[in-house]
Amino acid sequence: MTAEAPPGLSTPSPGGASGRPIRRLVPYVFIFTLSFVALLSVGLGRGGGPSALLQGPDDLMRMVQVIDWIDGQGWTDTVQRRLDPPKGVAMHWSRLADIPLAAVISLAGPWLGRTQAVHLSALLIPPLLGGLFTALFLWAALPLTPDRRALVPILMTGALIIPLQQLLPGRIDHHGLQLVLTVLALGFLVRALEPGGVRAAMGLGIAGGVSLAIGLEALPFLGAATVILSLAWICRGAAAAAALAAFGAALAATALMLIFLTLPPAQWSAIVCDRISLAHVALTAIVLAAGTVALTLGRLRPGAGRALRLAAAGGVGIGGLALVALAFPQCAGSPYANLSAEARYWFEAVSEAQSLFDFYQRKPGAAVAFAILPLAALVSVVWQWARSNDRADPRWLALPVLVLSGLALVAWQIRGVTYAGLVAGIALIPLAATANAWANRSKRLLARVGLRLLVPMICVFAVAAPYQLLAPASSHPVAERRAGCNILSALAALTDPAGLGAKARTMAAPVDAGPDILFLTRHKVLAAPYHRNVRGLADNRRIFAGTEKEALATVRARNVGAILYCRKHAAISAYGGRPAFLNDRLGAGRPPSWLVPVMRQGGLGVYRVRPAAGAIP
Repeated sequence: MTAEAPPGLSTPSPGGASGRPIRRLVPYVFIFTLSFVALLSVGLGRGGGPSALLQGPDDLMRMVQVIDWIDGQGWTDTVQRRLDPPKGVAMHWSRLADIPLAAVISLAGPWLGRTQAVHLSALLIPPLLGGLFTALFLWAALPLTPDRRALVPILMTGALIIPLQQLLPGRIDHHGLQLVLTVLALGFLVRALEPGGVRAAMGLGIAGGVSLAIGLEALPFLGAATVILSLAWICRGAAAAAALAAFGAALAATALMLIFLTLPPAQWSAIVCDRISLAHVALTAIVLAAGTVALTLGRLRPGAGRALRLAAAGGVGIGGLALVALAFPQCAGSPYANLSAEARYWFEAVSEAQSLFDFYQRKPGAAVAFAILPLAALVSVVWQWARSNDRADPRWLALPVLVLSGLALVAWQIRGVTYAGLVAGIALIPLAATANAWANRSKRLLARVGLRLLVPMICVFAVAAPYQLLAPASSHPVAERRAGCNILSALAALTDPAGLGAKARTMAAPVDAGPDILFLTRHKVLAAPYHRNVRGLADNRRIFAGTEKEALATVRARNVGAILYCRKHAAISAYGGRPAFLNDRLGAGRPPSWLVPVMRQGGLGVYRVRPAAGAIP
């Protein structure tokens, strides 16, 4: 297909990637370097130490986990023992995301010291992943445009504004690595739809399995990939059966293998719903079963029509999901379904766990910005398909399924905005190819430049404009902001050997301040913003928002030695109508007799708990 025809999707290249000369790597190296330098410059502009980069609770806690691992904690031991002591909290995070950070700290530590090595890892790893992400995006996008010079995919990074936020310096949580794996899997998915795409399907299964082991955010994409390959088999028959089977086999094998490699033996058979377990391997087995049925049907009924293939795929899918739900009923709903009422107060205030509709009530501009690009991509794909000369190409099925999966995820929970932004960027590639074809036919330089920049600039405007045009609603009464309670202001009081720093104490503090305290000090905390921290979240709330009797009894029972108060965080723990003794007293600057002020500055205060009568101070 030529660029002059109504642009569709590019045709596969004979011989595949293995026949390409080394010079074909130049665009990938260029975009990697450009992205790395651009992202790194953001971190260099901030200055300061590690705490200036690690601005999110998850980033801080990730670094705490990495340091614990370097200091001797086991590979499969992810218990954070300074959170909700003495037992600690078994984090549902994977060590796989810790590897690049630990590598930099271990290599640079002897030369730079621990603090500087931590800073270097937080500075370098996200931009390195960002460079790899954009280079892989370029690779993934090439089969979607007839223009093999890769100019359009490079410019399409304008559509990746939201995903790239996860790759800025300091964003060291697992999202960056998972983005890299997802865009790698996307490239394999596009190629698996080409004739002879079995190897690509295996690559898709391996990349998807690793991503699933890192975080369950991979499930929507894996579900979409399963639907896409199943639709390809329904439409094309035996030609696509092998790809579906290869994907299922590689995905199931990788997921099962990583259970054995990343979890302690005692957890191999445990059914856990918030991280990879046998329940999720069972889901991958449905894909394997679908592929097996596709291959078997092709052998037994070579002339089977689309209706029979549709019935077979639907039967395996519906039946498999029903069996998994029966076998693992505890995982059939949300992984947070069993969260206690005492801890749910925190979860309901977390923005990324809210639906798009709920989020719109608070921040309409951001909500529209999150949804508008996937919607535009969906319209674009339909328009491009209607104009295409090859409407039967299965990739025209893939793009709308991917975009719809992103939109559905965002509508359910805002945390899906990164994935939705990525698949929207991929889906907009054919439109960018059309604009590039128009530019090639134009005789005016300004028109050619404008047309090539058209789609990226539209993407930037679509994301940025809603923030300006739709003013946010009044601030949410329970919204937590780390900036409103800067622990650095209290760091001296927390670490001074003459005061609280003389020994490690258990602290009660605002929920989002927990990771800061764990990272910056050697103290322990009752609570941090993690759903497994059920007991700590509940006790923390009783201390700040209960009656005086409840607060003091909990302080004594949990051996709390210090309290950090922040006025801006007080509302998060309110019971609604019930008296909040400690919040009220500390907010008014009148601590109870069993607290000794150590430091007070504005709405921030640090207090030492007086020992009970007869207790050892």
